[in-house]
Amino acid sequence: MRAVPVRCVFALCATVLSLLALPAMAAATSSQSEVDAAIAEAVEYVRGQQDPVTGEPFGFEHGSFSSDWVATSLAAAGVSAADVREAGNPSLQDFLFADYGSEFWTGGEAGTFTTVANYERATLVAHAAGLDPARLAAGANLPAQIAERWNPAGPGFGEPGTTNTVFGILALKVAGVPAWALSPVVAYLRQSQHDDGGWTYSGATTGAAKAEASEPDMTGAAIAALCEAGAPPYDPPVAAALAYLQGLLVDGTGAVHYAFGDNSDATAWAVSGLSACGVDPQSPDWTTPSGKTPIDHLLSLQVPSGPEAGGFGYQDTSEANLYSTQDALRAVAGGVFTANPPLRSDPALPSTRPGASVPAGTAVPHLLAIGSAPGNVRMCKVTAAAGAPLPQVLAAAQAGGRPAGCVTSFDVAGGRITTLNGVEAANADEAWLLRLDRGPEAVAGEQPVGFGDVISLRLGEPRNAGGSVEPGGTGGPAGPAGAPGPRGKRGARGRPGRNAHIACRAHGRKRSGKARVRCNVGKGRRRG
Repeated sequence: MRAVPVRCVFALCATVLSLLALPAMAAATSSQSEVDAAIAEAVEYVRGQQDPVTGEPFGFEHGSFSSDWVATSLAAAGVSAADVREAGNPSLQDFLFADYGSEFWTGGEAGTFTTVANYERATLVAHAAGLDPARLAAGANLPAQIAERWNPAGPGFGEPGTTNTVFGILALKVAGVPAWALSPVVAYLRQSQHDDGGWTYSGATTGAAKAEASEPDMTGAAIAALCEAGAPPYDPPVAAALAYLQGLLVDGTGAVHYAFGDNSDATAWAVSGLSACGVDPQSPDWTTPSGKTPIDHLLSLQVPSGPEAGGFGYQDTSEANLYSTQDALRAVAGGVFTANPPLRSDPALPSTRPGASVPAGTAVPHLLAIGSAPGNVRMCKVTAAAGAPLPQVLAAAQAGGRPAGCVTSFDVAGGRITTLNGVEAANADEAWLLRLDRGPEAVAGEQPVGFGDVISLRLGEPRNAGGSVEPGGTGGPAGPAGAPGPRGKRGARGRPGRNAHIACRAHGRKRSGKARVRCNVGKGRRRG
C-alpha cells in the first residue's frame, strides 16, 4: 500500500453479485515451484537492499508505511530477522531493537508522533522480528502506547477509522491482550462495513458512507483482523467481504481490481486477508475463467532481471517498488499481517531476543485493560515501578493513567481487589480476576506486576466455585473423570393420555415360532 487510499466513487455491488455467479474454472497457472522460486528471489533482493553497516532495512522511515514491515514478510518466508545481516555487522533484528527502544518511541519526537498506526505497525514488526514489543527499553512499551490512545467513542484507538481499528486489533492480539478486551473494537469494525461488503481507509458509520464503494486493500486487512480475532470464513461480514473481493477478480490477470489502477499492493493486501481466513488464493474459487489467480498477478509484477531482480513493481516490472516488494513477498509466501518469529538458519541459535534488563523499582509503562461487564472495556497506559504490587499500580493509574478515567476508584479488603471503578462482585461466586500477560487468571489481589506486563482485569467467576481461589493462585487443575455410576432405576411407565390410542402388532419369527408384540402409543383422533 503506497499511500492513504482516496475514497472511491463507483458502486460495485452489481458487479460483485454478477461475477459471483461465474463457475470455478481451471487450476492456477503458477506452480508451487514457481512460487518458491519467486519467494527465494524476493528474499535475496531484500537482503541486497539492507544497509550492511547498520542493519537498517531499505527505505526505512518512521511513517506508517515504512519498510520495517519487511520483517513480517521475511518471517512469512521463513527467514529470521536475526539472520538478515552482513557477517559481523548488526542484523535487522539488532537494528529494530535499537530503534524501537530509542527516545523517538519513548519521548522526544514521540510527543508529536501521535499516529497510533505507527505504534501498531511497530508492535507487529517487533513481534515478527523476535522482539518483545512491551520490553524494548525501560520506557519503551509499544502496546502501552496504543492503549494510551484508547478512544471509547469508537471504541478503538486514536481517530476512528479502519486502519487504526484493524491494526490495533492485530497488534494487541500478538501483545497478549485477551479477546474480551478487544471484543468491543471487533464489534466496531463489523459495524463500519460498507454496503458492498468491504471497507475503506476511514470506515463507515453513516448510511451515506456505507453506500460508498469499498477498497480491496483495506477489505483484506479488515477480514484479517476479524478472522484472527476468531471469526470463521462463513461469518456473515467475512463472507460478504470475500464475495466483494471475489467479484473484483480481473479475468485476464487475476488481479484484485483497484478503482484507480490494478496494482501489487492492493492485490497483496487482499491475498493476505484471504490467507488469514484460511482461504487459498490459488483455489478454483479464486481462479478466473482465463485460469488466472491473484498469485499469478503478483508474480507477473516481479522484476525478472537487472540490479532490481526479485523485487516487485507497483503496476509493472520497470522498477522494484519498496512497499510493493514487502507486500507481495508476504502475500506470495502465504503470510498475513501478523507473524511469529521463524527458526534461525542454525536452529541452535535463538530466534527471539530477551527484553531489556530493568532493575526492580524502575518506573515502567504497562498496558491496563479493565472489563466490568461484557463489552464494557476501559484501556490505558499506566506507569508504575517494576515489581510493584497490583494496588500500587492501580493507584498510579487513578492518579495519572492515560487516557484519564481508566481507574476512578478501587478498594482492597482481605488482600483482594473487592471493587474497581465502583463495581463489585454481585454474587458470591464472582470476583475481580487478574491475568498478567498470557498467564492464568487468578483472583486479583496484591500480585507483583513485572516489567512490561499486560494487566488484564475483569469481573468473572474464579476457577473454584464460591471464589475460593486465593489471591495470586490459579486453582488446581481439573481432576480425572470418575468411573460411571450405576444406572438409575427405571421410572414407572406413564399412563396414556386421554386422547391417546395404543396400537399393537405381532411379528412372528419363522425359526422359533414365537411372536414379538410391538405396541405404539399415539395421539387419538379427535371426535367431532
